[in-house]
Amino acid sequence: MSMILAMHIATHLLTGSFIVSIVLMRKAISFKEKVVLLGLTSFLGIVPDLLGNRYVSPWSHSIIVMGLVMVPIVFLFRLLLKKYSYTQLYLCLAGGVLGHILVDYLGHGVHLVYPLSSEAYTLPLIYLGDPTVWMPMLVGVMSFVLPVSLGRRRVLSSGCAVFLVLYLSLKLAMLMQLEQGLPRKFTLTPQAAVQVYPLGDYQVHKLSDFWKMGFDVIDSQRRVLGVLPVLGGEVRLDLNMIFAVKSDVVRSKTGKDGLEQVYRKLPAGDEASFEVMEESGEGPAGEIVARDREGNPRYFIYKDGTWVEEQRE
Repeated sequence: MSMILAMHIATHLLTGSFIVSIVLMRKAISFKEKVVLLGLTSFLGIVPDLLGNRYVSPWSHSIIVMGLVMVPIVFLFRLLLKKYSYTQLYLCLAGGVLGHILVDYLGHGVHLVYPLSSEAYTLPLIYLGDPTVWMPMLVGVMSFVLPVSLGRRRVLSSGCAVFLVLYLSLKLAMLMQLEQGLPRKFTLTPQAAVQVYPLGDYQVHKLSDFWKMGFDVIDSQRRVLGVLPVLGGEVRLDLNMIFAVKSDVVRSKTGKDGLEQVYRKLPAGDEASFEVMEESGEGPAGEIVARDREGNPRYFIYKDGTWVEEQRE
């Protein structure tokens, strides 16, 4: 098992346990009860994956279906754990299941409101296994398990929860900044699609990679790939290409996790592509200096929604 996969599973296991530490942080509970509750919610934290693949069994990752399924299940546990109110138990036990779905929603596509909609939804903020997410949850759970005073437990659990909210808020702000700022940074047509996402498979090699957001700009004559650190810094462009021929930007529901896939339809036959070296102007005044594979400069100007090559001496 790879380290990333292990951290992915740990995130799901800890989500339910962390919810317990928040809901019951003011309650004096015996060590035995803590172990039972944490073990139960940790198991429930992986139940959606045990019920079936989210592609084949979309209901397993639906907050509507699983939220309703947990109603009678929590009622049965209430008969055994009478010292807790039904509301407390529902928040803890259903929280483990629904917390799993929420974490998946922040990492990849889930059929969030199935059967009301069969579409997959995501708010791509984290790469599942991000230690900046599961480490605070681990601290909160440990403060709940260990013999820590109720006052300190409340401070630690609340502090961890606030940290997680701030971290996810920072990621959300970065996502919105990129989605709104990239169309202003590059001259794009109305067809252009801007996709922002946390770094994923084969891109995460060290801790700081979890704190970056990648982006993919797809346009009728442009393709731009890059990375921006969440904590600030310069945008790193991994690819910045311009194509000589205009082509359609296609959107379909055939992407990974059932999400929308956006791609530039390839024209018939071979087409020339050039590496963008400089870009200036905006909108109708846009200009690009590119180079071909031999290193020769090529000049393009933006006219009526199309990049047109211009011959210069």
